[in-house]
Order: sequence, then structure tokens, then C-alpha cells
Amino acid sequence: MKESYQEDREERRARPHSRALTWLPRKIGLVLILALAIILAQYFSPYIKAWLDRTFFRIDYQQTATQLTHEMEKVGELIAVRHTDTGVLDGEIKAKLIGTVSHVSAPYTYEIGLGVKLEEVRLTPSENLLTVEVPKAGMLYDRFEVTGKPESNDFWRLGSQDRYQAMVNAQQETCRKAYLEDPACLEEAWNSACEQLTILFKQWTNENLRLEFIQAQE
Repeated sequence: MKESYQEDREERRARPHSRALTWLPRKIGLVLILALAIILAQYFSPYIKAWLDRTFFRIDYQQTATQLTHEMEKVGELIAVRHTDTGVLDGEIKAKLIGTVSHVSAPYTYEIGLGVKLEEVRLTPSENLLTVEVPKAGMLYDRFEVTGKPESNDFWRLGSQDRYQAMVNAQQETCRKAYLEDPACLEEAWNSACEQLTILFKQWTNENLRLEFIQAQE
């Protein structure tokens, strides 16, 4: 009887070890299965998303491209960013043979709008994607305005209105080049144009379109 009781105790002590040996492979197998599932999900996710788009959303990108092209034709231009500068026009008016005839100073405001012409935007539809080819941003308008009375020391009044206007035009050209020759400024305008097109496409179609924006090559 005593020996039987001792055997039972030894058997109970051995059971946790046996259960651990049985449970450990199951746990390892579960981890491997989960890891494999994650890898397969990442690999097949683009295909699954495309299948869901076709099955549930059923967006006809060919028809959508035609609709969006028509809408863009009606809008014409997309001003992506506007910049406004203020400064003081300060220069000399010169005349032939005489040289400097007047020194002029006047406050001014300069405004420029950068964006894209929508007639130059190209849409290329595929089965589950719309590629949007957007031209480089450029100037759509600019405006230069003298905001105060010019101060001039033209004692002999030899400076003409034409010479003064030439000075104004030169200052406007200087302001314009400051933006059009700045790659960072043009890149900002291009990115803003793409963001605004995304919003417009959503408004015009009421669909969550899959869009890919690329910059048009010259």
C-alpha cells in the first residue's frame, strides 16, 4: 500500500513535465502559423485591395477619367498658391545723353498666383487606378501696384511717364523672377495643386478614387 502511494506521488510529479512537453510544440506551431499569416497578408494585400475595389466598389476608372476631364475643362485653371509681397520701389530714371534725371521712391504691392492649367493635366485610367499627370507649376497671373504717391527729386522735370513706367515694369519683372526661378517655390505649388485636385476629384465623383500623381515631362 505504501509503495502504491509512493508511485502515485511520483507519477503526479511527472505529469507537469509531460504536459509542458506536449504544450510547447503547440505554442511554437501557433507562433509559426501567425507569422506565416502576417507575411502572406502583407504580400497579397495589394491584390486583395484591388479585388475588393472591383467586387464591392466597382469604380469604372475609364468612365471616371472622362467625367473628370470634362469637369477640368470647365474650370480651366487651378491656382495652387498665392504670394503677396510689399516693398519700396527705389530707382533712378535716366535719359539719353543726360544720364540720371530723377530719383523715384514709392511703396508697392506685388501679388502672384502659381498653379497649373487643367487642360494640360492628363488622366490615364487602369483597372483599379487613375494616374494623374500634372504639368510643372507656373505663373497664372501676377499684379504689381504702386500703393502710395511716388516721391521724386526731379527738379528739372525731365523724367517722363514712359521712363517711370519702364522702372515699374522692371521691378515687377524682378519680383516675378524671384518666384519663377525658385525650385522650392514651384515644387510647393505643384504639391498643393495635387492636393487640391484630390479634393476636387472627390467632390466631382463622390468616390474614394485610387490616385497616382506624377509630374509631366517637358
